[in-house]
Formats: sequence, structure tokens, C-alpha cells
Amino acid sequence: MEFSRLSAEAHAALRHYDERVSAFLRQAREAVIPGTWEKHRALPKDFLTHLEKAFMVYDQSLRFFLTHLRRAGWTVTCAPGCNHCCTQLPSGLTGVEILYLYHGASGAGIVDRMFRRSMERMEMWGEICRWDRNDSVKGSLDQRMAGRLSRYHTLNVPCPFLHAGLCSLYRHRPLACRIHFSVSPPHWCRPDHFQYANAVRFNVEPSTAVMEAFQRLDETLGLELSDLLVCGFVEFAVNVMGFRPVQWIENPH
Repeated sequence: MEFSRLSAEAHAALRHYDERVSAFLRQAREAVIPGTWEKHRALPKDFLTHLEKAFMVYDQSLRFFLTHLRRAGWTVTCAPGCNHCCTQLPSGLTGVEILYLYHGASGAGIVDRMFRRSMERMEMWGEICRWDRNDSVKGSLDQRMAGRLSRYHTLNVPCPFLHAGLCSLYRHRPLACRIHFSVSPPHWCRPDHFQYANAVRFNVEPSTAVMEAFQRLDETLGLELSDLLVCGFVEFAVNVMGFRPVQWIENPH
């Protein structure tokens, strides 16, 4: 889809949204107390406040973008209860996004269940990767990864965080889920639908500034996780948190 047709004013507004998101992420990074995360897996409540504001403003920027897209004649068909894209395996996640997802699962008391479901998806993903290696698939790393993700999608396995067709951690979902849209009939997004290849789907990719702000947060927290949703969640639950919840502490005065 052609996004360059947005007006100069719209582009300026989107840049302003990006600046606000980056600023909140920077404030979250500055709130980290040296040593408390490494030793106690504890973070200041201010960290969570700034992180949630960053996601909130990012969502506002997406709504702004979709409004201008609609004025240009494109109407997004995604709606609550539509989960046809939720058989994909989200990739490109940062560690902080996984931390936020884990925090949501902890608060809902579903970490163990989400862990088991994620492990099941990891096994499926492992089979795809083994098949890929054994079949000596050609192409660049990016091409091979895209092929693996496409094959996973065709399995039509629901996301481990889906419950009764709805995302159980919608508020805490990663950017990969927030930025994905379609302007085609919803059922076309099912990988087994005969019109799947003709569906018009797109991602509203985060700016370089926003992604760099997320990456700096990862560096501050020392998070080096898989960027695949289920793999990163399992790694974080086991290797980082040991299934314990993140401790949210009062901010020092």
C-alpha cells in the first residue's frame, strides 16, 4: 500500500507521536535503578508507568494513521473478535515487549498455562526448522526465516495467548500484533482460505527512533532473548524470571 500520499501535516503529526513514544521509553530507561534488576528482578513503578504510556501513545498514533488511511479510501476491516491473523508467529520482538507480556500474564495468573502452550508451539517451530535444514533450502537468512514463518502460519495453530477467540493479553500485546492490519474481508486472512494470497495485509512499521529506544531499554536491562514470541516468552519465563513475577518497587526519592 502507498503511505506516501499522506499529507505533510499528517507525516509531521506521526513524527511527533514517535518523539513522544521515544521520550517515554527513554524515561523508562532512566528510571531503572542500577543493580536492582540484576539482583532482585525488581523495577521501579515509574518504569512501568512510562512503558505503558509509550504503548498508549503508540496506539494513538496508529489510530491517527488509520483515520487518514480511511480518508484516502482504505478501510481497515480488523475488529474485536477477528483472530484470523493470530495463527502467525510474531517475530522481531524486543526483550522489553516480552517483559511487558510476561507482566500481563503474571497479573492474570496464567504464566504456567501460557508457558505450556508456548512450549507446544516451540516444538512445532523446531520441526519446521529441522525440516528446513534437512531439505537444504536455498536463499538468504531473511528469506529462509520468512519461509519458515510462512510454513508455521499454514499450520493454522492459534496463538498461545488466545482464549475463546480473544487475546487474553490484548493490553500487553507486542508491536508486531499492534501494527498488523488488513483491508480485505476478514476471512481472507485465514491461511486455508482460497483468497488468502489476494488479501491486502500490511504492517505500519515502527520508526527507527522508536525501535532504537526499545533496543536501548533492552541493553539497559541486559535482555538478549529470541525475537520470536513463543521462544522469547519461554526464555524470559525460565532463564530470566524463574517463573517469578517482576517486582515493582516504589521509586526512590
